[in-house]
Amino acid sequence: MASPVLRRTRFVCVSDTHNTTPKLPPGDVLVHAGDLTNQGSYSELSRAVQWLEKAPFEVKIVIAGNHDITLDKNFLAEHGAQFHNQNPQSYEDCLSLLADSPTITYLDHSSTTVRLRTGAKTTFSMFGSPYSPKHGLWAFGYDTLVSPTANNDLPRLWDDIPLDTDIAVRLYAKLSGESVHF
Repeated sequence: MASPVLRRTRFVCVSDTHNTTPKLPPGDVLVHAGDLTNQGSYSELSRAVQWLEKAPFEVKIVIAGNHDITLDKNFLAEHGAQFHNQNPQSYEDCLSLLADSPTITYLDHSSTTVRLRTGAKTTFSMFGSPYSPKHGLWAFGYDTLVSPTANNDLPRLWDDIPLDTDIAVRLYAKLSGESVHF
């Protein structure tokens, strides 16, 4: 009797596409780890969502990045005019492009359970967060220079990741001077 063929689950991970729509390799799960756009306008997000919705993946997970400024409500309210002065953008309209997509799971510092029809492992717990170290005037930034003992949000921010998380997604990997342990 032939032994069963073990089929691997194929993850395709991209980020920083900044309004481009690159050809993607085949896979089961697509993870877009932020920076879909240059400045997060509705038209930029709409094009990115259309590209993602057409991509032939069973599951599509998306988080925002620091350039997707319209998805950071507080940042948009404070700094949006600097980016979209002549054409103000709506946080609610931009968010609905991702949140209401029938084929995309948008994670905003939140978790989801992924269930695939086939594969070596068919159920995963994923956590996705748009937060990244502050770098210039961009969205979702946190200050890494503040001491973790100085009552800032950084330690609590990563405490939000559930202990049963299989995969955590964020735009940036650990940077020098930042100590985050999962």
